[in-house]
Amino acid sequence: AYDVKVHNIPQSLRHKVTRASTPRIDDSVLSLNDEQTLIIDRLVGGHRQRDIVSIVGMPGIGKTTLAKKVYSSWTVVHHFHIRAWCCVGEVYRKRELLLEILSHIIVLRENILGMSGEDLEIKLRQLLLKLKYLIVIDDMWSTEAWNDLQTSLPENENGSRILITSRSEHVGLKAEAHCLRLLSDAESWALLQMKIFDGESCPKELIEVGRKIAKKCKGLALSVVAMAGILKRTDKLENLWMDIAKDLISQVVDDPHEQCRYILEQSYKFLPENLKACFLYFGAFPEDQEIPVKKLIRLWIAEGLVEKTWLKSLEELAEDYLEELIGRSLIIFAQPRSRGGLKACRVHDMLRYFCRLKAKEDNFLRLITMSNDSSWSLDDLYFLVNDNFSNPSSHQTYEDYRLCFYSKRNHFIQSRPSGTLVHSLLFFAINDMYARSSYDISFIFSNFTRLKVLDLELINIGPSFPIGIEHMLLLKYLAVSGDVEYVPSSIAKLSNLETFVLKGLKGKVNLPDTIWDLKCLRHVQVTDVAIMSLNGTRLSFHGSGNSCLLDCLVTLSTLFIPYRDDTINMLKMFPNLRKLGCIFSESLDHFGSYNLFPRLDVLTHLESLKISYTGRALSAAEFIFPLSLKKLTLSNFRLPWSHISIIGRLQNLKVLKLLSNAYDGEIWDMVEGEFHNLNFLKLENLNVSKWNASSDNLPNLEKLLLRNCKHLEEVPSSFVEICTLKMIEVKWCGQSAEDSVRRMRDEADEFLNIIITSDFELSL
Repeated sequence: AYDVKVHNIPQSLRHKVTRASTPRIDDSVLSLNDEQTLIIDRLVGGHRQRDIVSIVGMPGIGKTTLAKKVYSSWTVVHHFHIRAWCCVGEVYRKRELLLEILSHIIVLRENILGMSGEDLEIKLRQLLLKLKYLIVIDDMWSTEAWNDLQTSLPENENGSRILITSRSEHVGLKAEAHCLRLLSDAESWALLQMKIFDGESCPKELIEVGRKIAKKCKGLALSVVAMAGILKRTDKLENLWMDIAKDLISQVVDDPHEQCRYILEQSYKFLPENLKACFLYFGAFPEDQEIPVKKLIRLWIAEGLVEKTWLKSLEELAEDYLEELIGRSLIIFAQPRSRGGLKACRVHDMLRYFCRLKAKEDNFLRLITMSNDSSWSLDDLYFLVNDNFSNPSSHQTYEDYRLCFYSKRNHFIQSRPSGTLVHSLLFFAINDMYARSSYDISFIFSNFTRLKVLDLELINIGPSFPIGIEHMLLLKYLAVSGDVEYVPSSIAKLSNLETFVLKGLKGKVNLPDTIWDLKCLRHVQVTDVAIMSLNGTRLSFHGSGNSCLLDCLVTLSTLFIPYRDDTINMLKMFPNLRKLGCIFSESLDHFGSYNLFPRLDVLTHLESLKISYTGRALSAAEFIFPLSLKKLTLSNFRLPWSHISIIGRLQNLKVLKLLSNAYDGEIWDMVEGEFHNLNFLKLENLNVSKWNASSDNLPNLEKLLLRNCKHLEEVPSSFVEICTLKMIEVKWCGQSAEDSVRRMRDEADEFLNIIITSDFELSL
């Protein structure tokens, strides 16, 4: 390694690294120390000119895992001024990648988020020109994408490096390629034991047969993990393992693709019947993107893949399904929710390929890629869908049950596909150009008359809903986006609608009075703001058997709530609501006085509440929350800290997020006996400077996140005494707060994870 003299860089930046940008590493991965050392030596050694190193190998061999371990190594962290990680995948979106790289380097202010791709490229080049940087570009598919992207990364003589992972040798040839080796038999056995026994020793009677199974995986890490999923769910008996080993051994072939396919077939065969369709559904989602769990679950339910029982809700059952798939090593845990459970998941490339192949064989799902661009004729894509390419200029009729389109928006619209037997239509855009252009999708409602699922969230439908949507009487799931300001009253004819997602690109969206007629609605998600009106001539809030109640509604966001006399009555229309996102606005009553915050205790089943306030600063707010509340997010109320006790007395509250001046004031004195059951606390963009608290004030805290609290002097040192505390993350706070957490690190035990990310922005 060597030192580079960097001129014209602020002194405070020269020894800082972006620690929080490190991707999370799966604890179950095995050590590849020899490979890791080789890559690190290539990155930190050699000449001073910018250099490019690539890790090349087949899907599932461990390219990304190795890159993550290199990226997070002590040597690399302390060698480079700046590190950034981005993932390309089969769909190349240059502007998104530039933003992803920039997010690791600077705080993305609104002026940067609004920049064009060309301006972002100029900004990135200016930031990196005089720095010793490391940029990791994960899963690069095509040489065309690589040739385009590398021009955004400036060449300098500071020892900068670019690390690429790719399954394509053609991409690797453009750099100093390192072909990743397969696992040895010993490494495969070590990984198999780790996945099955969670670090415990393997019983002696299973060692011999276990080694045989590991050896037959022939060094492919994914094969080992998939096999472990089967064995973990099998009784730990030698004869049962021998039966699996015999069947496996007799049919394993030398070709790595075929071998892994067979092992995945085994994993699939051992799935309960109710999970097989759910697993194959992952084949619909794009590669290298985290899958939002709430969207996945709602699609499963709308597709009828979740079997209803009396013991749990459909959403709870679907979460159980997903956890079962994760437990079988078929799906990967990506992001946790703040109050437990899953926020996002992902599927490994090879498993995703298997899902597509199996879905095609079983006529479960058909993928159509529309393109007249030869750059999409990639070997791996051809392997999957070689007969599913469609010319966008041709009109084609489909007879499949489920269709998933990968296409440019204009190609999809021009093709005007049809299919009277199609029940589900999903669309994923493969190009982000002209994303704001509006398109007429009215042909869908005449060409696909039996749809139950329609996901066009990535297409701008324009300023109004298309004509004919009222004829989609079977529709259960509808997701659209557009410059829509009003939803037509005819939507009430969609009597089977369960999930309604509308991304309003102009901000406020007015929902019609007839929305109250959609009795099957379970989830309504409108961004940025949904305005629901109450028509007094239609609604009566007295007596029993109110016909306007939305009994099934469990999720509603983002609802605009101006305080009026009938606001509480409107909230009573959602008796079973569990999750609410809303914006509260002050308003004047008949006497010219400003009204207080509405009572929310009428929502007796509410568990999650996210609420933001618009209006004058409040000197007081009479919060009346339901006792059932478990998660609370507040923004912009600017209340004095003395009023936080109302929240602190909520006995079931597990998660609290105070954002963007939710509370205002320099001193927060915590009171004993409050927040007794709080597990997760996030403070962001607050002006508090003195936080007077002890470990007794948050006895069950597990995670503490502090972001952009510039004035905070220190984090209470006694927090290290909280026995449940697992993580403290301080991001973009002041030097004093960072130093206090560093001192805590010296006193903390090995189980407390402390992450510190400094806030810096380069002046140009």
